Amino acid sequence: MTDGLLENIIQLEKRIQAKVVAEQALANEWQQRELTTLENTFTVAKTAEKERCLQSLAEEKSAILREGAAQEAASTAWCKRLSNLDNARLRGLLKHHLTAILPDGETAGGDHDHPHGEG
Repeated sequence: MTDGLLENIIQLEKRIQAKVVAEQALANEWQQRELTTLENTFTVAKTAEKERCLQSLAEEKSAILREGAAQEAASTAWCKRLSNLDNARLRGLLKHHLTAILPDGETAGGDHDHPHGEG
């Protein structure tokens, strides 16, 4: 090989190495831009999902509070109706329910308030 040919090969190899380094730098920059874009997209999606979850939680809380208020109002009305019942009616209702849940014969003692016949 002549010195000129060897010099051309060395110069060509240096140019190729320089191009490889430049391409690697471009690839690294592209990779960093893509990573930044993906991170930003993720952050936006995460924020939107968090807001959606908080909204859903607020709606569920509101619905549960409304349901609780409705149940409280129904319970209050039921208690008010029960407190307005006279004692004879209450005894009749109690006897009816006790006969449904107690075995036969345990309520046959009559309308005694006390088990020993007192009162």
